[in-house]
Amino acid sequence: MSEISVRVYYEDTDSGGVVYYANYLKFIERGRTEYLRSFGFEQDALIETHNVIFAVKSINANYHLPARFNDLLGVQTSIKKVGHASLIFS
Repeated sequence: MSEISVRVYYEDTDSGGVVYYANYLKFIERGRTEYLRSFGFEQDALIETHNVIFAVKSINANYHLPARFNDLLGVQTSIKKVGHASLIFS
């Protein structure tokens, strides 16, 4: 598992200072990218060198508490399952 810190910027929030729900997907994507990078996999290099693209097929998200402007979030990423041509991240 790896963890990155993500600061909530004003642009991530709605008028009430709460993170707009779709922006959590951006935070998740940053976590996934940095997790792959920690193993030496740069996604642009994988496309150019091996024609490998990590495409998101589906996502499931449960919102427990709202994040707010200027919060520092911890985004934890791990691989839950490895398939023949797929990875399931958690």
